[in-house]
Amino acid sequence: MRFITLPLTLLLMFSTLFAQTPEVSAQKVIEPLSADINQDSLLSYMTALTDFKTRFMLAENRRDIALWIAGKFREFGYETVLIDSLENTVEYPFQSGQMNTTWQYNIIAVLEGTTSPDSIGVLGAHYDCMIMGPETEPYTFSPGANNNASGVAAILEIARILRQHAFDADITLHFAAFGSEEFMTMFAEGPSGSEHYVTEMKKAGKQFAFMIDNNQISYRPSTDDWRVDFQVCPGSDELTALAHKMAGEHTRLVPVDTTDHTPYSDVYYFWSNGVPSIFFEEFHFNPYTFTAQDTPENCDMAYCAEIARLTMAIILGRHRQ
Repeated sequence: MRFITLPLTLLLMFSTLFAQTPEVSAQKVIEPLSADINQDSLLSYMTALTDFKTRFMLAENRRDIALWIAGKFREFGYETVLIDSLENTVEYPFQSGQMNTTWQYNIIAVLEGTTSPDSIGVLGAHYDCMIMGPETEPYTFSPGANNNASGVAAILEIARILRQHAFDADITLHFAAFGSEEFMTMFAEGPSGSEHYVTEMKKAGKQFAFMIDNNQISYRPSTDDWRVDFQVCPGSDELTALAHKMAGEHTRLVPVDTTDHTPYSDVYYFWSNGVPSIFFEEFHFNPYTFTAQDTPENCDMAYCAEIARLTMAIILGRHRQ
């Protein structure tokens, strides 16, 4: 009887272990990498971006900013970093009749997939910003710390950590910093950065697996309020469900599903082209948006880090499904 009982016992043990392996494996990957999200690193990227004084899309320093972002990706060890140029024309000042045609820049760092390299997952954020109101001059000063150096900081930090850990991605990941988002609905000619990117990828026959957009993710008026807007996009139920799962298992965030801003960020050009997408945005309206007070001092880096952890967890959780 012992000869029979021992193999059955071992079989039950191995069956139980095997059944738990995917979840255990996911936990072992998600927790340490998410824990590596560093508030000081996020703040350093945000501060460096605001140190340009302005990231207004018509300012002369726009290429310098693109080169700085590309340089950070290369510093992290990414060999393929693309600076893609596009031209557009916008009327500014508004209703002035003054048309401004400029070159704009997208920066794309590529982490090549090993299983399905032709399928692309996009982590995106726009880096341009705007300031409005009496006695403001966006050409010389537009800090845009929360809107949207915070989103760019998140994708930089995630890119750094995945490269540091030599993450073996199943699909190809594009870390995308988009130009010319603030006027995306106002161009007389030419596209915004994200519209251009989607169009060019489609022309090249590329297939998108998902898009995660981080836009304004570092403001909350109370440190015990962890609510975050999940801007839910059409045709993205599976991705949204995964985002809820990862938020509950790996963060302190409290998701609030909404659709009020899905047409007004880079994510629009993805979901409107059938790409499963989600857009994370702070829950509370930021009173410093488009003002001179949108500076790092008015940002909550713990909150920003938690949303970055969520984005990281979704990438890793999807990879381990």
